[in-house]
Amino acid sequence: MGDLIFTFSGIRGISGKELNKELVEKIAFSLGELFKDDDRRVIVGRDTRISGLHLEEAVISGLSLANFEIYNAAVCPTPVLMFIKNKLDIKAGIMITGSHNPPEWNGLKLIKEENYLNSSELDIIRKRVNSVDLKSYKNKKIENKIEIINPIPEYLQSLYEHLNFKKLKKKNNLKVVIDTGAGAGKLVTPRLLRELGCQVKSINEDLFVNNVFPRGIEPIAENLHDLIMEVWQGKYDIGFAHDCDADRLAIIGENGECYPEDIGLALIMDFMLQNINTKVKEVFFVTNLASSLIFDLIAEKYGAKVIRTPIGEYYLLNQMRDLRENASDSTLIFGGEGSCGGVMYPPFNSTRDGIFAVAKIVEILVLTGEKISALVSELPKFYSHREIIKIDNNLISPLIERMKTELENEGEKVTQINQDLKFGIEKEYFVLIHPSNTELVIRIISEAKTQALARIYCQTARELLSLVISKM
Repeated sequence: MGDLIFTFSGIRGISGKELNKELVEKIAFSLGELFKDDDRRVIVGRDTRISGLHLEEAVISGLSLANFEIYNAAVCPTPVLMFIKNKLDIKAGIMITGSHNPPEWNGLKLIKEENYLNSSELDIIRKRVNSVDLKSYKNKKIENKIEIINPIPEYLQSLYEHLNFKKLKKKNNLKVVIDTGAGAGKLVTPRLLRELGCQVKSINEDLFVNNVFPRGIEPIAENLHDLIMEVWQGKYDIGFAHDCDADRLAIIGENGECYPEDIGLALIMDFMLQNINTKVKEVFFVTNLASSLIFDLIAEKYGAKVIRTPIGEYYLLNQMRDLRENASDSTLIFGGEGSCGGVMYPPFNSTRDGIFAVAKIVEILVLTGEKISALVSELPKFYSHREIIKIDNNLISPLIERMKTELENEGEKVTQINQDLKFGIEKEYFVLIHPSNTELVIRIISEAKTQALARIYCQTARELLSLVISKM
């Protein structure tokens, strides 16, 4: 399967090359190996990449050959697809999305029960794909069982039940800019904002005539110049931006500042803990190793517990499920991956949800009456720095092993979880070395109380990593 990235975070590659229709059809067919009972329902959705249309055809063909009953949500954000899948108690799902990857990429998120496939399940899929010949199946008469659905209205109606909706709409006079980047969020978030009572300007909503995206897909500062200028020049209260499937969120303040991804989740965490129901006696906030130290300090302020997992939504979902199995009615469990801005709130939606995060941020601004910059200024202050190194997949494991040895020889106390290495001083700084789940790169992420220290820690780790690579 060449340079295809095959992990629980998704099967991703360049559409038409590593990720072609023949392979996608086999992957969809092979998903049937994991579902042996009589419930053959599966849900399918896609983001707005043009290649998604062709991949959707291949997915539906493969699922039909595996005798699935298909619910097709067509263009649909990942959080909406996950919500309606769980609402309808559908066990299987495929989301066709390249998420935040460049437009020539696409991918498949394979879903089982309330989570994505684990490593052993992905191995079953991989082996089946390598061995199966679909020609014999195509000679049989196959009845296509496909139902087109629109889950957006039900998603929004349920979302509003987790807000102080009436008070929010009555008091709301926010001016908001939303930049969906022509992704699937354009079908949901502008509507959400209007129904919450915001004055909304939507930009970069459509693909250009040649099917080019109007900006870089990943919602980071360098791709959000249009949004930053629109908010600042138009004197808007806030700006929001999504990636292509709307599980990520970026926030622009009224002063034109593009906040780090952790900030939105930190504001939501602080607000929820400050306004917690008196019946709640115990709170668990689940996040990953790369998320900011801000969360530890907020949790300490309110007596909550932070649990950190390896990077990847799969791990957070597993941890939340395990906590829920042993939790009482007086326990609140929520969290998210700070690096994407989407919140995970199981009472509403058991997935990373950039749209729900938008709604909660609007609720916070309206009910507090504060500017976003004022709220951010009250949070604990940390600075982050990031570097990346491209790496061949077969070098990752030996590189991480050697890097850990080098760090320990330098006197660092290193924590290793899977292939992630983390070191630092609690509540002061950290450095994380993380082989990406979605790209053939290693990310070096640091955080400290000054920008200079964060940069120094990160660049020093990068230099050591480069030295180790040069010796391999």
